[in-house]
Amino acid sequence: MVAKLKRTGIVELRLAAGPVPHYREIVKLSGPILAVLVQEFGTKEVIKRFSDPLWLNCFACAVGFEWQFSGLTTVPLKAAKEALEKENLGLKIVGGKGRESKAVQQIPRVADELGLRERQVKQLEEASKLTCKVDTCELQDNQQLYFHVMLLDEKGNFTTINQKLSVEQGTVRRFHWIPNPKQFVEEPYQALVGKEQKAVLNLTSKESKECRKTILDLVRDEQPEKLERTLITLDRKRAQTTLLRFTGFRLVKLPYWLEIPKKLNLEALRIARELRPEKFRNLLLIRGMGPATLRGLAYISDLIYGTKSSFRDPIRYTFAFGTKANRPYPVQKKAMREVADILKQAVEEARLGKPEKLKAIRRLKRFLG
Repeated sequence: MVAKLKRTGIVELRLAAGPVPHYREIVKLSGPILAVLVQEFGTKEVIKRFSDPLWLNCFACAVGFEWQFSGLTTVPLKAAKEALEKENLGLKIVGGKGRESKAVQQIPRVADELGLRERQVKQLEEASKLTCKVDTCELQDNQQLYFHVMLLDEKGNFTTINQKLSVEQGTVRRFHWIPNPKQFVEEPYQALVGKEQKAVLNLTSKESKECRKTILDLVRDEQPEKLERTLITLDRKRAQTTLLRFTGFRLVKLPYWLEIPKKLNLEALRIARELRPEKFRNLLLIRGMGPATLRGLAYISDLIYGTKSSFRDPIRYTFAFGTKANRPYPVQKKAMREVADILKQAVEEARLGKPEKLKAIRRLKRFLG
C-alpha cells in the first residue's frame, strides 16, 4: 500500500484502447463531485488529493472507470478539465494528452480567469516545463512522456501529473508531483507505485547530488567540443564495465536506453557555457538539453571525476504480492501467509510487553524508505 511520504508518486498501468461510451456521464458527474470537494475542503486540499495516486484511482473508479488501465489517468482528468471549464470553483486543469499536453501554452488564459499575477504565471509556466524535463531527462527509464496536466487554483497552488508510455512493455507510469514543490530536481515525488525496473538513470536521487554539481561545473568551465571528445575517446567496453559496477546490479550490459551516447548537443552546451547556470533546474530548461546529452554529462562526471550517479528506480511501492490478473506477476499466496504470520506475531508479542519484533519492522520501514 502507499504510505504518506514527502513525494507523490508513480503508478504503472496497462494500456487500453477504444472509445469510452459513457464519457459524457463522466464529465457530468465529475463537476458536482469537484464542487462538493471544493465547498467542503477548499481548492488547495483538492489539489493535494489529486497529487495522491491512490486518491486519483478512487476518483476514477467513482466516475466509472476501470482501476487498472492507463485510461484511468487520461479519461477522468480530461473529463474533470471539461467539468471545471463549466464551473466557477477557483480551480482549473491545463494540459492533457498529445497536442493538449502543452500545458504551458494554456496557462496564461487560465491564469487570467483565475486572476493570477504575472509573476505567478511565469512561475507556473516554468514549473510546467521543469516537471516535464525532470521526468524525461533526469529520470531515464525507457518510457516516453505523452500526458501532462497541471491543476491550478486562484492562489497559485498547483500540482503536476505526468504519464509516460512503454510500447515494449505495454504499460504506462504515472508521476505525481508534490503540491507547490520548493525545489524540482531532487526527489520531487511523494509516493511511488509500480513495477520496479532493474536499472534507470536517476539524477533526481540524493545519491546523485554531487553528480549534478559536477555536471554544472563541466558545462560552465569546459568547451563543448572538449566534452564531446572526452565522451568519444572513452574506451566503450571498459567504461561500460565500470558503469555496470557503479549500478550495483547484476547486468551483463547496460540497457540500450542507458548506453553511453555517441554525441552531445553542442549547441545546447554552448548556450549553457554562455549562461553559466548556477542551478541544475536552469540547466534543464536550456533548449536542446535532452536525455542523451544529460546522460553523457553524467557518465563523464561518473567515469572521469568519480562523482556517482544513482541507477536505482525511485519506485518504492508496488503490488506487494501480485494480483489476480497476474499483473505485474501472479499472486504469491505463500508469501502473503508468511508476512501475515510475522505481523500477527509481532503485534501479539508487543501486547505482551515484547515490542522488539515490531520495532524491527519499523526499522525495516525506515531502511527501505
